[in-house]
Amino acid sequence: MTDNNTNSINREQDFVTVRKKIGKTTFLVKVHFNKDSKETLQKKCERLIADEVRYIDSPEKGGVV
Repeated sequence: MTDNNTNSINREQDFVTVRKKIGKTTFLVKVHFNKDSKETLQKKCERLIADEVRYIDSPEKGGVV
């Protein structure tokens, strides 16, 4: 499997484009950032992981509360 990564920043549009090729499939993701956000990237990632763990452990998903 071949991995090709390309990242570019479009300063005019305020987004980052990430291109990741895995095998014959190329994924293109545009990431937008809110300049007025009060939450750091680290805190956002921690919150998203915690939310996902709570969701996986929820009774609807067969988890124990």
